[in-house]
Amino acid sequence: MKTRMTKSITTLVGADTSIAGNLLFGRGCHVAGLVQGDVMGKDDGKAELTMAQSGRIEGNARALRMLIEGTVVGDLFCAGTVSLGASARVEGSIEYEKIEIEKGAVVTGLLRRKGADAVAQAAVEPDDSAELAGAAQAQALPG
Repeated sequence: MKTRMTKSITTLVGADTSIAGNLLFGRGCHVAGLVQGDVMGKDDGKAELTMAQSGRIEGNARALRMLIEGTVVGDLFCAGTVSLGASARVEGSIEYEKIEIEKGAVVTGLLRRKGADAVAQAAVEPDDSAELAGAAQAQALPG
């Protein structure tokens, strides 16, 4: 993946940690455990969310940039680039400016490019995920 995230993690949800409730963070947040609630970056243009393979969010997530390698059961709202690693599982819609998807990632939901009228329905199987980025734009449906 081309996306480089900052090394400034100010909020850490460890692998053995569970949070029941919403999480608001400033600069960098890394989720390796469970968050049952929304994970929201502040609207200052610096919020970056990373998720380990062991991470799980049961709620929506919002940040400037995202690197997802775990499971999200909810919607993602990314003002910049969202990168889905091979182990990523997203059960919900993704709104993004730019998207990177590694082979093996699974997305079940809508892909919506921010500021565009294009919406693509995605029900991605692991073998199809590498083609998703191009297919989502090529098979765009009116808004």
